[in-house]
Amino acid sequence: MRIANIFGRYFLKTEHLHYGYWPGDLPVTLENLPKAQDLYAEFLRSNIPEGVSSILDIGCGTGHNAEVLLKSGYQVDCVSPSPYLSGIVREKLEGRGTLYECTFETIPAGKKYDCLLFSESFQYIDLDTVFARMPEFLNPGGSVIICDFFRIPGAGTSAMGGGHRLSRFREKLDASSFTLCREVDITENTAPNLQLVNEALQQVAVPIRDLVIDELSSRHRWIWLPGKWIGRLFWSRKLDKLDYKYFSGSRNAENFKAHKRYCLFVLKEKGNRIPESAAITPPAEPDGAAS
Repeated sequence: MRIANIFGRYFLKTEHLHYGYWPGDLPVTLENLPKAQDLYAEFLRSNIPEGVSSILDIGCGTGHNAEVLLKSGYQVDCVSPSPYLSGIVREKLEGRGTLYECTFETIPAGKKYDCLLFSESFQYIDLDTVFARMPEFLNPGGSVIICDFFRIPGAGTSAMGGGHRLSRFREKLDASSFTLCREVDITENTAPNLQLVNEALQQVAVPIRDLVIDELSSRHRWIWLPGKWIGRLFWSRKLDKLDYKYFSGSRNAENFKAHKRYCLFVLKEKGNRIPESAAITPPAEPDGAAS
């Protein structure tokens, strides 16, 4: 994450670590990634139910979503288990909220919120634990927003790990004290991020790998040959897995759509429902988004 944040700040002028939201008229280019990430933050904000004033941003990354919500008038506290990212978040909060430097599992109980937000952090938390602890932090009638990708059965193998099984999530949800009030599938809007990843890997990482191999095999054979033999002897499976995952071209948008579902879920404790009039507002494009 530290490398990704440094790369983004220097080359793209962005501190976001989350996926971008790509509407159909926004060209999928690296230059437009910050715009797509702004649209993602706006998508989250537009789906916050009416009546919410306090939010706990769990797994807040660099604090960008929290900053957007603070500017929109919400009271926001953050949870960050990363010491490096916590330093960035602390600067952005500027004393406007509490930062819990811990995991969700170890947040001290006591303070309650109108909304719990999990933006690409839900996948890292055990499902039994998360459903058991969420009620501890919710005011009566409070909401939970989950925006993350989930695994689904797909043909072949996936080059991308991560995500709870969607079917298991639904099973745990059905057995919990929560009910599903809203579901929005944004797989088509987030899959283009993998197109950018694949382009970067094929146009940058693969050529660099090939140059290094060529240099070692032609000029430093006394290092290359023993190293290659030892690597294949002890780490053959790991090397093959890394090659498939990062260099085969399989880490792409189509593979993502075949094996993942990126969804936004809005939950409430059973007995509480979001009014039918609470319509979903599509994210507004920032100035110049279609350029």
